[in-house]
Order: sequence, then structure tokens, then C-alpha cells
Amino acid sequence: MDDALTLYDRLIRLINENVPFLGESFELLGLQFTVSDIIVPIVFLFLINLLGNGVRVLLINRILGRYIEDRKTILSIGNTTKYAILVIGIAAVLTVIGLDKDSPLNLTLNPNGDHPLRFFDLLRVIFLLTLLVFFSGKLKTVFVKQILSRYSDDIGVSQSIGTIIQYVFVLIGGLIVVQSTINLGSLTVLAGALGVGIGFGLQNIANNFISGLIILFERPVKVGDRIEVGGVTGDVTKISSRATTINTNDNISIIVPNSEFISKQVINWSHNDRNVRFHVPVGVSYNEDPAQIKGILMEVATKHPAVMSKPGPEVLFIEYGDSSLNFELLVWTNKYIDRPIVLRSQLLYEIFEKFKEHSIEIPFPQRDLHIKSGLNPS
Repeated sequence: MDDALTLYDRLIRLINENVPFLGESFELLGLQFTVSDIIVPIVFLFLINLLGNGVRVLLINRILGRYIEDRKTILSIGNTTKYAILVIGIAAVLTVIGLDKDSPLNLTLNPNGDHPLRFFDLLRVIFLLTLLVFFSGKLKTVFVKQILSRYSDDIGVSQSIGTIIQYVFVLIGGLIVVQSTINLGSLTVLAGALGVGIGFGLQNIANNFISGLIILFERPVKVGDRIEVGGVTGDVTKISSRATTINTNDNISIIVPNSEFISKQVINWSHNDRNVRFHVPVGVSYNEDPAQIKGILMEVATKHPAVMSKPGPEVLFIEYGDSSLNFELLVWTNKYIDRPIVLRSQLLYEIFEKFKEHSIEIPFPQRDLHIKSGLNPS
């Protein structure tokens, strides 16, 4: 690093000698700087950004397409590589210009403590943990879409495994980063404050995080499931550490805290598989033949492309109603689990057309009114 510093100092001296106005000095935070001290690092960062963009374009357009088919995964790897180059370049530039552990800006945050905590050490931990979370998310995406997808068609299972691996990666990486950067004795007070915060202000966050872990391991719901919880009905699109995202039929995303899935009743329409049975009530006049009605309803159900043949549809004679003979058409489907009203509507349209074709009377409520005439005896 001494050689790098020497080269940097020579470059700054050369610029200041040949371009005098860049050598003008000014004071900032009690330190003397020249204009070139500010401009040169910015130029380096600009060149590093160009290098990162060049590598990203090369990976996306020339290399990754030969081995990976999913476009989103290709973009994710290309962008991650670019950011990695930027991070390494920024760290190198900061070190070269003197912002290292010996810099006067590296203040001691707890000067009276037995284990001093330096300002740059704290920034380094925050920076590395942020990178760890970011790269673990990208790693999860690649792992789920490129590896697990080859062995399992269930996207919910793949997402659960990928999320668990991401958490383990972040936990182990976080411990390594903290232990290698900061003396844990200097974090005693911070850990105590964090414990009090979890006990009070962060209690709900901790509850949702633990609930998220329970969901991932027990898998009462998973990505792709059709569920009902707390009056919300929709498809699970994402399970994160704090909340689960549900997308409704109106394309509205609803964020539900993970604790709701543990403490409340949840209806999962596709827990075991996506085969569900729908009930379509039908009423006809007392003048109609029940056997004919059954035949018409079975014909309508068997001809619909979304109705499964195994198990097949059924027609039940439910009751003798006040104004009608009441039947119920039972159909199985795995295509309209997220749109039950649509399938029911299509069947009712077909039933109405068939009833009109066979002159089947659809009743309406009737009441007989008897009026007695005469005067009341006085």
C-alpha cells in the first residue's frame, strides 16, 4: 500500500505543478486539501464505474447467455458483478487517499471503554453487512431459478429452501464480519440497548421475524398458494422476514404481517394440491323431471374445459324448496382456484342456455293470497 500511496502522491504533485489552479489549497474539517485531492478521486470513481458497466455489458450480452436461459437471472448476475467492482474500487480509492485506520477522521466513539470502538470500524461493519444482505439476496435468486428449478416444479418449496439458505448465509457471514472487524467487548452497551429495544419497541418486529421462520420451516403457506386470512383472499407472491405479500384478483398487493399466519385461522386452498371443488346451486320448477335436470347439468359440466374428469362432476338433489326443486352441481378444477367466481359464472351461463333450449322453467318465489269477504259480526 506504501507504493500505491507514493504513486498517488506523485500523481497529485504532478497535477498541481502543471495545472496551478488545481493545486490551490483549502481547509475542511481542520484538514488541508487541494482541488486535485477532490477531483482525482472523482475521476477514479468515474473510471471504475465505466469498468463496471463494461464488464456488466460483456457478461449480459456475450457470456451468460450461453449458459443461462432466464433473462432476469442474467441481468441479476450482471448487475451484481458491476456493484462488486464498484465496491472494491471505492474501497481501494478511499484507502489510497488516506481514509484508513490511521486517518484523523477515524474517531474513537467510546474513549473511556476498555475496548475502543473506532468510527471507521463501525462504518465498515455497517457497509459489509449491507453488502452481505444484498449479495445473499442475489445468490438466493440464482440458486432458486437456476438450481432448485431443475429438481422441483413447486416454486413454493424452492423459495422456502432459498430463503432458509439466505438466512443461514447472512447469519454466518454477519458473525464473521463482526468478529473480524470489531472487538465484541466494545458492543456490550449496544447489545444491552438492543435487547431492551427488542423487549419493548421492537417486540412486534421480533415476533414477525420468528413467525416468518416458522412459516418457512413448517410451510403452512408457501409462494403460489391461494389463501384467505383476516378477510384477505389472494395468491402468496413473496414471504419475507417481516411480512408476506398477497396479490388479489384485482392485482392489488396486500402486505400481511407474518404473525397473522401463526395467531389466526388461515384457509389454504392449495395446501396439499391445487385441486378444489366448487358448488353451483341450481333451482327449477316443480313441473320439471329431476332426472332430466341431472342429465343437463352433467352435460354442461363435462363439456367445460376447466372441469376435471377425475374426480368427475356430480349432481345432488338437495331439497324441495318453497318454490323450486333445488340441486347442486359439484365440479373439480385446478385451473380456476384463483378465480372461482369466473368458473361459476361460465357454468351458470351454459346452464341457462341449456334450460332455455329444453324449455326448463326457472321458478321465482310465489305466494298464494286468500281473501275472505264478509262483515264482522257486531
